Amino acid sequence: MLLLLVFTVITFLVAFGLVKIIDKFLPRNARPIVSVALWLVCGVLAYLIYASVMKPINFEKAKNERYEIAVKKLLDIKKAQLGYKSIHGKYADSFDELVRFIDAEKFPIISRKDTSVIDEAKNAAFRITTDATGKGGFFKDVVVIDTLGYTSVKDSLFKNSDRYKRMSEVRIGDLVVPISLKTAEVERNDMKLPVFQAKIDKNAILVGLDEELIEQENRVESIEEINGDEIVLGSLEDVTVTGNWPKKYGNND
Repeated sequence: MLLLLVFTVITFLVAFGLVKIIDKFLPRNARPIVSVALWLVCGVLAYLIYASVMKPINFEKAKNERYEIAVKKLLDIKKAQLGYKSIHGKYADSFDELVRFIDAEKFPIISRKDTSVIDEAKNAAFRITTDATGKGGFFKDVVVIDTLGYTSVKDSLFKNSDRYKRMSEVRIGDLVVPISLKTAEVERNDMKLPVFQAKIDKNAILVGLDEELIEQENRVESIEEINGDEIVLGSLEDVTVTGNWPKKYGNND
């Protein structure tokens, strides 16, 4: 805004100077017409300067608003996929599968309790005989897990909302941008681990904004911005569920 103010002040100072020159050197009957014409030219120049300065400012504002909406959608997908994996041991291959999971399935309500029990194997190895209390023998720490009940996935993850039914797309006004979803397995230490990746095309999200600034956005390289031409959650090569966006657009833990 400071730059805009500087350009505006310079424009009107130039206009004022021209008017003074005209007033001094032009014939009296020609002065009003030329003065009005010059003020109109200055007005047009001032508008062009204003538009030039405001273009990147407006682009940045619109871009940030759209990115925040897109990231919220990806965070919903992350939440749903982690819930799906906690029950099925893998990630859902499609959005339809995720929606069916949220609509129909339930999470167990688990109670975990740390306790000690008689280590019968170790007592036998050392030929130790104990009574029912285990006195004089070895004990081992265990975790006792009890299922207390069940709660619906929908209530746990998306209580009072049906937005999960539209996880496959980002809607911004009349703009509808699809989200791609893929799953795979990666091998780590002779184990096959499930991974997933969800992606949104930045060009599609920014449709309708200045094309030159969109091209610059696709080439950006900064820890404060989303690098590349896609907004990405997860990976098909690494075991990760983080995204490629900075925290200003949404949680990325």
